[in-house]
Amino acid sequence: MGTSVYVVEKKILTSDRDRFFNCLIDFVFILVTIFIFTLLVVITGNILQWAIYEILVEIMIKLGMFGTYLSFAMFYYLVLEAFFGRTIGKIITGSIVVNENGLRPNFKAICIRTLCRLIPFDALSFLGKSERIWHDSISKTFVVEKKDLENDMEMFYSLNLIGVNDANESKLY
Repeated sequence: MGTSVYVVEKKILTSDRDRFFNCLIDFVFILVTIFIFTLLVVITGNILQWAIYEILVEIMIKLGMFGTYLSFAMFYYLVLEAFFGRTIGKIITGSIVVNENGLRPNFKAICIRTLCRLIPFDALSFLGKSERIWHDSISKTFVVEKKDLENDMEMFYSLNLIGVNDANESKLY
């Protein structure tokens, strides 16, 4: 009885609407991150009399607007999901990234998840039969409602413990 393992159920997956808002909010925060990073480079360069702004501009020109955005986005998703299991968008909408057992995915899964975001049309992949986005299905991760997950896991493990104390007490006699 005590060896059962929780498995994420479809009913606690985050809605498409919340996934869209996650994406939109994260997009804005990535743009804000680019702005703040650039501002910090300018301020640091001016204070320390370094020409690092010119280097940053040259890199951004070579990457282009799309390449610059993707570079910052990969860093944003990798760092926030690896350390917190959530991005700013997921925090605001109450979602969290988990593995199939409702636990924080390992770093390898987060790396795969982040790299899969580079797949063209990844954002449209939820239209398929699996109802999961490719960066979720390939990395074997799930985006679920945090409160629903906590309630579901609590119920699962509390039901799983029914009779355990009775069995342990009978062994004592």
